[in-house]
Amino acid sequence: MGAHSTNAEKFLSIYNALELHMKKSLHLKGDHQGHTTLIRKMEEKNGLFRRHSDALKAFANLRNVIVHNPHSKEIQPIAEPHDKIVEKYDKILNTVMNPPVALNTIAIRAQKVYSTTLEANALEVMKEMNKHTYTHVPVLKDGKLVGVFSENTIFSFLVKEQILATDDTISIQEFADLIPVDKHESEYFEFVPRDTLVTDIEEMFQNGLKDQKRISVVFITETGKSSEKILGLVTAWDIAGYTNRI
Repeated sequence: MGAHSTNAEKFLSIYNALELHMKKSLHLKGDHQGHTTLIRKMEEKNGLFRRHSDALKAFANLRNVIVHNPHSKEIQPIAEPHDKIVEKYDKILNTVMNPPVALNTIAIRAQKVYSTTLEANALEVMKEMNKHTYTHVPVLKDGKLVGVFSENTIFSFLVKEQILATDDTISIQEFADLIPVDKHESEYFEFVPRDTLVTDIEEMFQNGLKDQKRISVVFITETGKSSEKILGLVTAWDIAGYTNRI
């Protein structure tokens, strides 16, 4: 596009770039498929297209109005998209072509995660949780996750032991039966590889429930295995506070 391109020209350029991106992503070459058909196919495999589906289809309709102009001899173009529409369309294009990776954007990196060990004093961990409003604390051994100490853990322990308080010498080890990720009674945890996109994790939290349990934390490891070292984590609060979404 030239320095003095009209909004219609900019808009059509974005449309064409998006169509090319969709065809490459879907591995389509010779066969012609309509733009909205491509969008629907991308929706099936890409959360970003699902999120922006309505806008992309509306923009496709606007493109058809501009291109298939019955008054082209008198009026060209028949419509000029608003600056904000061109800006929004361009932002969507950049996002789907360069989707944000969770580990590089919303995740709390391992170095900044408050974690604990089985030998740690449980009361001191609870004090830190209360002070910083932490709801979940990874329990690590040699850098690998052995469990999660959470509000759910504390409640389950008190019910199991039929006590109303814990003494100030109890260690995290005393909660060993309750902290494994598959032992939490009302919550569950997911593990994803390091290249997982923000939109994929957002959808995990949107789906929310599994076997009557709510998702609490998504842990990021090298290939998504729970036995690997934690690279970062994402909570619902991190999703809610993500300000770079479109």
